[in-house]
Amino acid sequence: MKYVSIDIETTGLKPEACQILQIGAVIEDTLNPMPLESLPRFNCIVEHDEYTGQPTALTMNSWILKILSGLENLSKEERLDYRKTHNIMPVGIVAKSFAMWLISNGILPTESNAPVKINAAGKNFASFDKIFLQMLPGWSSAIQIRQRIIDPAVLFMDWQQDSALPNLNECIRRAELEGTVTHDAVQDALDVIRVIRAATNNYHKPHAKD
Repeated sequence: MKYVSIDIETTGLKPEACQILQIGAVIEDTLNPMPLESLPRFNCIVEHDEYTGQPTALTMNSWILKILSGLENLSKEERLDYRKTHNIMPVGIVAKSFAMWLISNGILPTESNAPVKINAAGKNFASFDKIFLQMLPGWSSAIQIRQRIIDPAVLFMDWQQDSALPNLNECIRRAELEGTVTHDAVQDALDVIRVIRAATNNYHKPHAKD
């Protein structure tokens, strides 16, 4: 099975008022798990006309806002080069570009002009990332997310001790992996794949006990 691990960084928690700042996605093939550095990845910083948000999110993602602020006072030609260097996309083309990336990596629509249908993975994806993504211009006509989402938290739940699902940092710790959540969307998407691989023995079924 192929699935797409997706993470976003935003200006806040309210999809109706806040904006996506960065989208990171990584394609995983459970039948052919390649080295992490070889996995196809999508990365873009999203350009909007205006930005509104909440202090914690704006502070956390200040490095993205600094990159976006670099577009100011540039000529048209300089802006083109700057966008290319920093993977910046105007919000209006993000959904179409993401769909084209999926298609170019072998995730094809079932019929002509149909949305690309994907299996999605991500921490809190169903209750957060998906809602923001579906508000992007043209998203629903370009991409369809299957109803069942892969959330790694359930794989690392301590059913005796936990009062809530563990966050991604705790999943990384319980998987005995190095690193912590970086709040860079691509790295966080990769971390989701890392912990899923660890929890599933790299997708190999354990031998049945005698």
